[in-house]
Amino acid sequence: MARIHADLTIDFDPCTVPAYGLTVHGHIHVPSSRLRALFGEPTRSLSGHAEAGMWVLDTPAGRVPLAPRRLRTPLGCATGVSCWLILAASDDVLPWIFKAVTGSTATFVNAARRHFSESTLETFTAAYVSYLFLRADAEQDWCLQQDWNDPRYKTWRRRPEQLHHAAREVLAVLHHYQWSQATETQRQTWTTMGRPVQGGSQSDLDHWLENSRWLYSPTKTTQYPHGGDPDLAGMLRGLADTSREHQPMLREINPHLDFDLRDEHEQTLQALAGTPIPGPDALATFSR
Repeated sequence: MARIHADLTIDFDPCTVPAYGLTVHGHIHVPSSRLRALFGEPTRSLSGHAEAGMWVLDTPAGRVPLAPRRLRTPLGCATGVSCWLILAASDDVLPWIFKAVTGSTATFVNAARRHFSESTLETFTAAYVSYLFLRADAEQDWCLQQDWNDPRYKTWRRRPEQLHHAAREVLAVLHHYQWSQATETQRQTWTTMGRPVQGGSQSDLDHWLENSRWLYSPTKTTQYPHGGDPDLAGMLRGLADTSREHQPMLREINPHLDFDLRDEHEQTLQALAGTPIPGPDALATFSR
């Protein structure tokens, strides 16, 4: 067992996150030696699989067993490639797994496969928003513990806001899309919702998401007189293009930004916009 923390550190403490309703939400190609290096020895041994072990992980988004595919599973994996099924309660775990294993969130859309995933571009985008928010909070806490005299500190202290800004931008386009897909009754419920008040067991993430939804105001245009925009991929691609266009100017006026982080964010947006994610309709033709 191992635990991936929101600051991306990994330890080998026992898993404590509840594990309910886990289904396969994707898969990842990675040698078992890489998983051992990251997460230690497998949690349990298995027989009749392409690999002999399974890892059980805790992430900020929930429990994740990484199970080796059975040899008969028709995923179309190349010969000799280790393929691991990602079991989870939602797509929210995917950015965390791919960031930990591959070093980048730009690869997490590769998890979408028609054979076992009910993912859509909307659910993948929502997963990325949640990842950005939790990473921003973790970066803020981490930064407060660092040496202000370190020459890298000027970059470190900008990372939380970079991540928060990215989360707000992506959530805004997600709201545009969700508004465009909502019925009149759903829109009425949305526009009349009360101001969220945080309390009880509600997480900071859930409160932020609810409050952002409450603050959303649709922009009506000639093309979309009711507001919103149904082209989620196009909006994500637009964010990526804008980020790339602004980068030379930002390097001049704010050289202490984390430009590796900006590049990863841009690549993730482009991957989301450009990778076909089949969605539930594709499941109809699949039989086990």
